[in-house]
Amino acid sequence: MSKKQDPKRKAQLNEKARTESFRFQVMWEKSQKLPEMPDETLNAELNALCEKGLAEEMFTLRDIVEGVRKELGYQTESGKGSLEGTIVPFLLGITTTCPNLDQPNNSLARTENIQLPLQVVLYYDNEIRNRVVDWVKARYEKVTTRLGQPILKRPNMVIEFKRVVKS
Repeated sequence: MSKKQDPKRKAQLNEKARTESFRFQVMWEKSQKLPEMPDETLNAELNALCEKGLAEEMFTLRDIVEGVRKELGYQTESGKGSLEGTIVPFLLGITTTCPNLDQPNNSLARTENIQLPLQVVLYYDNEIRNRVVDWVKARYEKVTTRLGQPILKRPNMVIEFKRVVKS
């Protein structure tokens, strides 16, 4: 094996390990949260996310939502957000609304529905959204704004942090 092929092979093996870890973690969460869900329903989303190279991005998204919840005590607004109704984000704790298994949101189940970079919107209460953005800025590079909204740019995902004004 030449030296030029070795780094490529190493990158391929790393990607395969990340994908397998992603699949394992999602399936383990399924056994804990939704054991009655058929595997084929979940596998459609898993396959599409892995084919588009979004396993690492989903881990990052989970880490943000979980970190904000643990360190700041803030949760995303239930029922709002671009990933609501999808199975994998629910299992990873990114969303809080349990998907309807009779009519799941198929936005992530088909590869052709996923446009890269994937646009994800997280909603936080108006009172706390800026603290959440400051927390994200302290941990991740490439936090900027788009049309006045703070966003985190990742290689295959753009995460937008929006406000919810409660009346």
